[in-house]
Amino acid sequence: MKLFNLLFGVLLFFSHSLLFSTTINGRFTVINITSSELSVLLQINTDTGADDLGGATIAFSFDTTAVAIGDNPVNNVDYFFHNFYNGNYSPATITKPIRNQIWVNIDLPFTNNNNGTIVTASPGWTDVVTIHFDIVDPNGAAHLTWQTASPFWGIYDANNSTLWQTGEFTDLFGPLPVELVSFTASVDHNNVILKWKTATETNNSGFEILRANVYPKSWSSIPSGEIRNLQFEMIGFVQGQGTSTEENSYSFTDKDLEPGSYSYKLVQLDFDGTKTESEILNLEVSLLPEAYTLSQNYPNPFNPSTKIKFTIPSVGAQYIVPVQLKVFDILGNEVATLVDEEKEPGIYEVEFRSEHLSSGIYIYKVESNAFVAVKKMVLLR
Repeated sequence: MKLFNLLFGVLLFFSHSLLFSTTINGRFTVINITSSELSVLLQINTDTGADDLGGATIAFSFDTTAVAIGDNPVNNVDYFFHNFYNGNYSPATITKPIRNQIWVNIDLPFTNNNNGTIVTASPGWTDVVTIHFDIVDPNGAAHLTWQTASPFWGIYDANNSTLWQTGEFTDLFGPLPVELVSFTASVDHNNVILKWKTATETNNSGFEILRANVYPKSWSSIPSGEIRNLQFEMIGFVQGQGTSTEENSYSFTDKDLEPGSYSYKLVQLDFDGTKTESEILNLEVSLLPEAYTLSQNYPNPFNPSTKIKFTIPSVGAQYIVPVQLKVFDILGNEVATLVDEEKEPGIYEVEFRSEHLSSGIYIYKVESNAFVAVKKMVLLR
């Protein structure tokens, strides 16, 4: 009997040591908003990234003065699950047991022990369910609060008996985001023109414009993994209208771009620092120039070197054309030949070094087929 009690005690201690063996976190992410609907994504992660989730009841409340949802939410209308519907699970459901509260019910049958869904490790996130709310008051607050202290709250491992430790569940609280109804991008020569419209704005400080550069590649040649890991940088800011119930139009022009591929997105910034990102737009600035050009050298004046840029277009059936780039002194004497060969269409930049020349004005000339262009540059010692 003593031996049995000892073994039972060891087993009891071991089972308690497994309790809360995994910490789970959660957050709300606004993924879409119109004048009538707010779509919110529930996401979770763990501290391990190796544990599979079993059954769960996840509860949260919402502000009924700002948003609403039907008393009996309908699957694929009011909500849809991402990772916990069918497959290893019984049909997951959304219920509304209280007027201002929602329960996310995920059911893994005991016959599927240890065969749940692996929940990713922080800082990654696993999508659970997207819920569509009707907007009651566009000027209200999107106030969604996790009910982690509810006696019905429970998130279990796939053995359906090991309770996961509740970590940081971040509430969604603040004015409803700006309603962005359109965001477009177009190319005008080597400029990209961004345009967007809002139907309503609340507490809107403005928009950060972000760009990712992937030139000189074209989108078709970029691996999908590289596209997902684009590094964005802010290139501009456009002031918002604060709070407005009228439609507002905005634009921003990204000028003098090199040929290549670019990505753009907007980050809407509230006065309290809250940020909401737009979709990402991908486009290409033509990889082939439309005409011959010869640019002013830079720097100018220069010492001891400067750079000269010129472009060669595709001319009819001729894809490779002869090109000459020469430098002359003010009297017309040739002092350097920088290019004398056939070139494909494209943008070229050539360095000119002048260690053997004295100060003065020099002429550089590019010739290709019937195209001739001449510019002056100044060497200062």
